Amino acid sequence: MITRNEKPASRTRDRIVDASLRLFVSQGIAGTTTRDIAKEAEIAEGTIYRHFESKETLAAEIFMETFKPLSKALVLLEGAEGPVLERIGKTVDHFYRLFDENPTRWVYVMTYQTGRQSKLPPGTPTPFTLMLKMLKEGTASGELRDLDADLHTQVVLGMITQPAMGIVYDELDGPLAPRAAEVMQAIRKVLAP
Repeated sequence: MITRNEKPASRTRDRIVDASLRLFVSQGIAGTTTRDIAKEAEIAEGTIYRHFESKETLAAEIFMETFKPLSKALVLLEGAEGPVLERIGKTVDHFYRLFDENPTRWVYVMTYQTGRQSKLPPGTPTPFTLMLKMLKEGTASGELRDLDADLHTQVVLGMITQPAMGIVYDELDGPLAPRAAEVMQAIRKVLAP
């Protein structure tokens, strides 16, 4: 039964997005056809085109629908008052809550942005650019040891994201949020003077 607040087109779009996410993460965008998506979503293939211009548009829209709010949240965390290590800790907490809420979407966002398909608008803050800014700030203020900010940004992002990938590959048990403090402790050892 459809309620007044629930539109069939919206539910169909959600099914398309959910099916696409599962397939894009497991098979890659190039390895997924619209026929695969339709089968997974239990819809006719032509229905996809009522909601999305193409598979590539679908992939980009899923990415941007997730990435823009993530980017805005990270900008707020990066620009907040307080010590850099505290803000990095809040960033770790945020990433892990997102991952625990929807691991498939999180993996998609983190892998899509690095692929050839990535079409971020110029100037869009990314986890890399925001972490780099925090590390440079922390080094300049003396809160962090003197370090190669570009290299250590990659190291820190790896420390944050690798446990999530461990869960994806069944090498680590979830959820991640309860482990944020332990990951942050390791990050402090790498960055603190």
